[in-house]
Amino acid sequence: MNPTRTARATSRRTPSRRHAGRAVILGALLAGCGANPGDDAPARNRAPEAVTGKVWQWERTVAPVEMVESPAPDRYTLELAPNGRLLVRADCNRGTGTYRIGAGTIAIGPIATTRMACPPGSLDASYLRDLQRAAAFFVESGNLFIELPVDSGTMRFAPQR
Repeated sequence: MNPTRTARATSRRTPSRRHAGRAVILGALLAGCGANPGDDAPARNRAPEAVTGKVWQWERTVAPVEMVESPAPDRYTLELAPNGRLLVRADCNRGTGTYRIGAGTIAIGPIATTRMACPPGSLDASYLRDLQRAAAFFVESGNLFIELPVDSGTMRFAPQR
């Protein structure tokens, strides 16, 4: 047998074995992606009715590089009225604005606020900035999550007690 032919025959079989192995791995990964979550996994509600007409308290914002905790959730609130108007409390300031909402999507327009000078360490400016960047939302386990664009963070709110 010619050594050149043997080398070629071997090199032809090797790629097909690699592809077969990759296909098996890819199939297993895809099967895992299609698996149904367990019954104990919380459902995400993206219906506008799940968030409107309630007062929500901001608890934290989780971003890829940091987590910002609300020092006093009752001082950072959001109320989405069913008519497209919103009311906010941002520490020592209060404001109003408009929003548009769809199934899982939200856009918050400019928010007009009072201009009180909040105490040092207030998160009023960053809270208002993030609200106006809102892109999506969902409710899970009774909490509202507002997602910021391009995976830049998620704001978490609890219902006001």
